[in-house]
Amino acid sequence: MTEGIEKSDLLRFVEGDCSPDEAAAIQGWIAADPRRGELLDDLRAVWGLTGSSTRPWVVAGARIRLLRSRGRHAAQRSAGFSARPRSLPFGRAGHGLARIAAAIACVVAGTVVWRLRPRAAPSREYATSPGQRLRLTLSDSTRVLLSVGTRLRVPRDFGIHTRAVELDGEAYFVVRHDPRHPFLVRTRQGVTEDLGTSFDVRAYPQEDYLQVVVAAGRVSLHAGPGRGRDSALSLRSRDRGVIDARGVLSATPGVSLGDYLAWTRGTLAFRNAALGDVVAQLGRWYDVDIDVGDASGTAERLTISFATGSVDEALATLARVLDARWTRSGRMVRLTPLQRRQ
Repeated sequence: MTEGIEKSDLLRFVEGDCSPDEAAAIQGWIAADPRRGELLDDLRAVWGLTGSSTRPWVVAGARIRLLRSRGRHAAQRSAGFSARPRSLPFGRAGHGLARIAAAIACVVAGTVVWRLRPRAAPSREYATSPGQRLRLTLSDSTRVLLSVGTRLRVPRDFGIHTRAVELDGEAYFVVRHDPRHPFLVRTRQGVTEDLGTSFDVRAYPQEDYLQVVVAAGRVSLHAGPGRGRDSALSLRSRDRGVIDARGVLSATPGVSLGDYLAWTRGTLAFRNAALGDVVAQLGRWYDVDIDVGDASGTAERLTISFATGSVDEALATLARVLDARWTRSGRMVRLTPLQRRQ
């Protein structure tokens, strides 16, 4: 990839089989000339029209269907180029574009039938189970730490026009800002856009709010479709932004990053949190199901932290604070107040 980009490289890029370094090089090559992006869109459209991934990739037929759908029949006259793949230099954009177009056109117009690997899924998904965390680096060098019980979906075309991911759960992002390719975190409640940042996004499916805490830099927070999309929040370092169940946005400046980001260091910290929220996160963290027993106790507010890897020690700490007794059978935990609440 240091001397140029070949047609085979673009095909592997469309399939999602490039390494992160190769993908970054191709993204840079595309960003240097808008016409290259259009060319890649054409190649991706041809690839998408080939039908089942278990049969040969008949490029010519797919290309014809594509051209008919776009009303560009004249483009079929591009036949006759040399069929030998060529190297494409990063410099001399005009010549490089012509050569890549020629390489693809010869495949389209000829009778060559490519047998490709099974088509890749529309997106890659990274998931953690209860009690598990995961560190990963995306193709644009963004670093991500997934919290427990979290799913992150990354589209195959990540980085071509935008860098958008979908999140269910909680994750901490360290993003290199690129105004030409915005980084977006989409959740059910709203969208977080990086403006040069390190930030935490929390949006568990079981919770009816989206929370964003900015560790450094800035982010823009928008409500999702049908939730007042026209409104937005601009958040800076140490700001906490929330979109509630009604789509209402609110911001709290100067929050304690230690409390909200403690999980990235293996500690759970809660400040004036509802008992129900504490119990839910403990369940994800230690992979247990906790029954508080006294339903009215779920409204109690707690300030507490857990820095242990032992579920039994964590449960004992919680029981002491609540003046309760705890019992455990496998994953099932029950808390019972020692004294009946008045």
